[in-house]
Amino acid sequence: MTPRPVLLPRPLGRGGDLAALLEAHGVRVDHHPLLALTAEDSPALRTALDALAAGRYTHLVVTSRTTVGALLTVRERQGAAEGIVVPAGTLVIAVGPGTAAELRAAGIRVDHVAAGSGAALVEEFPTLAGPAIAGSSTTGGGAAPARVLFPTSAAAASTVRRGLEALGDLVEKVDQVTAYRPEALTPPPAVAAALREGGYAAVVLTSPMIARHVAGIGVGAGTAVVTIGAPTTEAAREAGLTVSVQADAPDDTRLAAAVQQALHGPGPASQTPTDDPQEDR
Repeated sequence: MTPRPVLLPRPLGRGGDLAALLEAHGVRVDHHPLLALTAEDSPALRTALDALAAGRYTHLVVTSRTTVGALLTVRERQGAAEGIVVPAGTLVIAVGPGTAAELRAAGIRVDHVAAGSGAALVEEFPTLAGPAIAGSSTTGGGAAPARVLFPTSAAAASTVRRGLEALGDLVEKVDQVTAYRPEALTPPPAVAAALREGGYAAVVLTSPMIARHVAGIGVGAGTAVVTIGAPTTEAAREAGLTVSVQADAPDDTRLAAAVQQALHGPGPASQTPTDDPQEDR
């Protein structure tokens, strides 16, 4: 085992797989969540889910596993007999394999898996607009513009929404609706002191919000900073942190490899312009 542990500040329920990967390679992991993620049971989200079930959206875009759990929670609170109802004519797009797996576990088919980032989704969307709505009511045989439901974190940037809206006539509207809300948690005093004083070999940042929170606590000079993707790296640097390694892709396997690189093979941050998911925001 490594002499000093690695701090994993991911929310509850979001750190187990990564911790297991690291521990399998002899890395000690301290999982102390610095964010709590709470489902947003709002009238706006309930209305959007009802509209989804009624077939008023041509596309459902889901960018994180947390979003799936939040939508299921809201449906349960509605007293719905079924989970998330997606009509056959609505195309379901997941960002990343983890999100796709969570949707399928919830009984929702996945029509397309974007390559792990919001930027990839926007780039791929023009090829996805037609098939889902070819059967919609149009005149002249042309496909109607897409109507997209995009449930996400309250802290999520508007990058995906703006990118889709910029596609012009392909997209009629994008409803970005809050599905869950992150809240910063105060770490135990011993954890905060260890982070400030270099008691951790590395700290793993999996969202811009976590990056800013960790920077506010302080990171010792001997602690490597590992990030999941470009937005988190940018937020960490803006908050005054020095990023040691950025994961090549926003998944647990690549993130574990990035931690190993930070611990055993110091080098420059990855130059791959990866986006990161919004699961921990």
